[in-house]
Amino acid sequence: MTEGRIVIIPFLNGKLGKGGRLVEPDIDGILEKWLQRHPEFRGRKFHTIKTGGKETCLVRVTVDFSPDLAAYDPSEDADLYEAYLAEKGDSTPPRFHKIWIEQCEAAQGIEDEFGTQKALEYLVGEKFLNFLEAAEANADFRAEIPAFVAKIKKIFEPWQLAQYLETARETEPFDPDLFVPRWHPELGEEEIEYDAEEIEDMRKDDIRQCTRDLLLVERAREWLLEN
Repeated sequence: MTEGRIVIIPFLNGKLGKGGRLVEPDIDGILEKWLQRHPEFRGRKFHTIKTGGKETCLVRVTVDFSPDLAAYDPSEDADLYEAYLAEKGDSTPPRFHKIWIEQCEAAQGIEDEFGTQKALEYLVGEKFLNFLEAAEANADFRAEIPAFVAKIKKIFEPWQLAQYLETARETEPFDPDLFVPRWHPELGEEEIEYDAEEIEDMRKDDIRQCTRDLLLVERAREWLLEN
């Protein structure tokens, strides 16, 4: 489990379907079914790591730690996704820790077609940061980081990486005014479905996620910018 988070849906694998086509788990659909069973947790901020490739994929959902979920056991709801669970004893899907090779190839295609900024957003801002997060709990991923970093440095110039990491994963600050009822001449005052306590919980969740992103970006700087 990532520190400070609780696993809601464990690592799931893509499965090969007819004709060798990869069938990825519908993580949004699975999470919605989970919420139908546990409606009291709607409104929480869930975190998804999702990466796809030609051979396999890996998906997991976590939520920020809270006492009411501290004792939750994902096996209670395993019937929602058991077809995609890894075999017992497998820490990762076969070769998934090698997925960065395909991701780097994809990034080069993105750069050729859409430019360097889009390629940086894809490979560094999404795939590499997700890889670093997955590596926290998996030795196979950790072992691949140096090779992944070396390839990224071959694709992008140092100044491009430094410039991108200055603003990577920056978001607008949480705005509580978005939850203030507004008056519409024809509809009257709009209804807000969240109470003050729920809004405060969302604000705290946003702070935790921003802090988490800052830590990941700082770790990426250490790998990509320091010799």
